[in-house]
Amino acid sequence: MIEVVTGNEQILKAYGLEGSGCSLPAGQVGGDFFEFIACDQRTVFAVIGDVMGKGFRAARLMATIRHMLRECIRINPHPLEVVRRLNKVGGHELRKCGAFATLCLLCYDGITRRLSCVNAGHHPPLLLSDGKVKVARCRGVALGLLEDYLGSGVEEFFLAPGDAVVLYTDGLVEACGPSAQRYGLERLKEIVRLQDGTDADKMKQNILSDLETFTHGFPQKDDVTLVVMKVTGKGGKRDGD
Repeated sequence: MIEVVTGNEQILKAYGLEGSGCSLPAGQVGGDFFEFIACDQRTVFAVIGDVMGKGFRAARLMATIRHMLRECIRINPHPLEVVRRLNKVGGHELRKCGAFATLCLLCYDGITRRLSCVNAGHHPPLLLSDGKVKVARCRGVALGLLEDYLGSGVEEFFLAPGDAVVLYTDGLVEACGPSAQRYGLERLKEIVRLQDGTDADKMKQNILSDLETFTHGFPQKDDVTLVVMKVTGKGGKRDGD
């Protein structure tokens, strides 16, 4: 598998976070993406997305959506408004190609440690805190399916040092082994639970290692993208810094 690392995890340190992510395309290129985007002196976004399909067509659409996402954040950084605007401008491009995209957007306040989540048809993030794993409840319609975004709204969490958030695409939980059984959400939740106290990069590597053990060399059929973001309690920007 070819590992494509994007996202600029280094920007997270200033917000009291550590992050690690990777994308494993099923072919030469893929339609998955993840990114960390600094917004202001206290706010940073973590985003994961999956454009329908694989290969160069999906990769081109993915690049377009990423560009539009940054512009939407620049215009109005409120998480729900970002997704609504992205569905309008990006959804038009997706519909022209007969495609759609799922997306999960996290907005983290480095001062209050508030995490705001908006979902557009994507697998909800997992939150690891005190050895327990919680599945976020935020839901929404994928980008490009409707002219207006519909969803459950913004879900908020307050994180503590040591808490971690895991984002992933369907290529991970739907990966199959020789028995044709899927990796599944429950196995992912269990391996995440076992990572309590582990740093973000090691946590990512352990999850991928468990996935490789499960698939046992079975051919990868879909792009796999995984992102881990963890609160360190160190750093944290403040206005005027």
